[in-house]
Amino acid sequence: MDDVLTRIAAIHQQHALKCYLAIESLKAQFDWPENDWQKIHKLIELEEPNFDLAILKPDSMPFEPISRRRHWVLAHAIYPYAYFTMQNWFNQSDANEIFSYYFEQCTEQNEYLSHNVSVLIAFKQAWQLINTESQKLRFIERFCEFVTATFYGNNHQSYPVADNYHKPVHINAQTVMQNALQQPGFWGHNLIALASILRVEDQIPVATFQQLLINLDEQCHWKFEDNADKPEINYHASNSATEQTLESACFRLLTGFESNLHQITLAESICYLFNRDWVSGKQQSQLITVIEHFTKSTVI
Repeated sequence: MDDVLTRIAAIHQQHALKCYLAIESLKAQFDWPENDWQKIHKLIELEEPNFDLAILKPDSMPFEPISRRRHWVLAHAIYPYAYFTMQNWFNQSDANEIFSYYFEQCTEQNEYLSHNVSVLIAFKQAWQLINTESQKLRFIERFCEFVTATFYGNNHQSYPVADNYHKPVHINAQTVMQNALQQPGFWGHNLIALASILRVEDQIPVATFQQLLINLDEQCHWKFEDNADKPEINYHASNSATEQTLESACFRLLTGFESNLHQITLAESICYLFNRDWVSGKQQSQLITVIEHFTKSTVI
């Protein structure tokens, strides 16, 4: 945890926490040699550099941030003021209230790759694992960087929907699952997002959960120009939908080559979906095929 909290985003949003949680989940499922886990951890280092410098310090605030200007400061990414504004917010409010604020933002705007949702959920999950004051402060720093890069209309990216798509007013996870298998998105991000949303179903309002599913379903029908965003996966060659086949596919994806840190979150998300009791044997087989596709893919 200490290491991932000092890893910063190099492209847009920080993924180290999400990857850390995914690795811990995979470790609980698969008994692999420690050397292999170390190799998997190094996938994080490929893309997110270490920034071992404390910006926020215990029992120290160089000035008192003005609460009524909080969202102005964060919306305009006024650094380093923004760090202290976020620290002040955590000091004044329960963390779940802060996460809820950004979940509401997620429902209002659909974002390419759904990092606004999946990374936010990872932060929410990781908050429960924070044990020391130092970890708390590093967490706040990374969270501040995430929200200023993601919300408040910054760097918004979306695509037009298919002509025959009609946005539903209500949807279930099974429907989204089927659509995400037909259009997994770049490095399976639609499946990654679905797994993330399902993890917090019991922790967020029903209306919020529904809207997140509807937004994701819409992404499964976006019209992309880049082939990397619309992988063509051949589901005709069936796999044996067993835990052993799943584990073997995950092992090849995670240790067979180095591409990017999405190898980690894709593998763990598919394992999570594979084990839902409503997922059919056919869908389990398709999930394994998705892993095999990206194992063989040249997409970076």
